[in-house]
Amino acid sequence: MMVPDTYPHILIVVRQKAHTVSEFKEKALPLHVHLMHNPPPIDKPAAATQVPGFIGHLALAPTNFSTGSYGWKGSKKILVELERSEGDGGEKEKVWVQLNINATVVGSKEVGKEEEGEKKDEGAE
Repeated sequence: MMVPDTYPHILIVVRQKAHTVSEFKEKALPLHVHLMHNPPPIDKPAAATQVPGFIGHLALAPTNFSTGSYGWKGSKKILVELERSEGDGGEKEKVWVQLNINATVVGSKEVGKEEEGEKKDEGAE
């Protein structure tokens, strides 16, 4: 789909198949995120943990959010090294960081609202 040159700032949303929350959780696999200081080399495939600058790994599990939408979420504490100041000898300073990632399926909130409406209609009968 082409975006007209006169409207480059407009996001065109592609319609996707809507899944119910239960269908999504049944079909969705975990997502894995590797956090690193440097991008991995393109010409040399290697395990992410072997790339210089690798910091940590986070697994995101399929979930439904309290807002009614669904997607993946994960959190983890990781240790991150800070660069030394110029002329500062010794070890690098390390800080603990709480990493939280929510990856929401676009449009899933509307599907959740539709499901709730259907359940209410069934209960009224």
